[in-house]
Amino acid sequence: MIELYQLRWSHYVEKVRWALDFKGLAWRAIDIVAYKKQEMSRFPCAQTVPLIHDASTGVALSDSSPILRYLDEAYPEPPLLPADPVAREEAWQWMLRLDSTLGLHARRLGYTQIIMECPDALPRLFMTRPFGGLFARRGWRSLAAPVLGMMLTKRFRFDRNQQDRIYERLESLLLPLAGRLGRHAYVMGERLSAVDITLASLLRPLRIVPHFSHHPRLQELFAWQQRLFRSHNRDAAYPYETMIEAQRQRSGVMRAGVSWMEAPAVAVTDADGLRVVAANDQHSVSGLSLFQAWPGYLKLRWFSGVGKRAYSPAPYLEA
Repeated sequence: MIELYQLRWSHYVEKVRWALDFKGLAWRAIDIVAYKKQEMSRFPCAQTVPLIHDASTGVALSDSSPILRYLDEAYPEPPLLPADPVAREEAWQWMLRLDSTLGLHARRLGYTQIIMECPDALPRLFMTRPFGGLFARRGWRSLAAPVLGMMLTKRFRFDRNQQDRIYERLESLLLPLAGRLGRHAYVMGERLSAVDITLASLLRPLRIVPHFSHHPRLQELFAWQQRLFRSHNRDAAYPYETMIEAQRQRSGVMRAGVSWMEAPAVAVTDADGLRVVAANDQHSVSGLSLFQAWPGYLKLRWFSGVGKRAYSPAPYLEA
């Protein structure tokens, strides 16, 4: 039995769940409290999510791509990575690059979208266990949501999306991939690999970001993801997707118009050099710095430069 320590809605965790299911391994999920992570404190590895503990080997390991590589080495069939050493290294570099770009940027814009449109979703994601779930209940959510929003804004610097050119970076990454997957069934080779699981999983938060989910040149990419989800029995929608969809249907609007990207996107690329580990984008948050995040949170909530448009489902969902 493999124990998977998880935040249920994490796209990095979904990547590991998918790999475990693909290999037909016995596993069980252990949900953690996001800001304490006490459940993982007994393990000697980094206390990051996802983390697995393999009872049969005694291995405890965190970080999604190293976990996938471990699973492929410990349980070779069916394979997730190519047998050829050159192709295997290419796949590994693809995974780390996607972890360090798509994974981080999609998380950043996914949370940004929730804060702009449906901040009450945050307590329902993060506060279901503390205080008996009090702050996840109707009414109390309105008190917890701004505090969680400020904490996340400070931790991931959502208020710097424009300065950091996050939308541009993602477009420059995803447009070539959409073209590639319009011609081929998989990123590498003729069968599903860890690269496809990584790409499809890490793309999930962008399904709630209309700039990307409704982008006419990215529909092939999201349709490819949708086909993989269906054929491999992945969740059709995560809770935050359902919450923001319900909010949009009630209000009839969505935050979609990125004002500073009215001109064609400038190509912004990340370094393509060899990676040893994936990058991360988290910053420490103290009590004082939390409340210093208040102006950034307000700016993100009301003055982000992402305008309202009439709600419509993403085209790939209606195809």
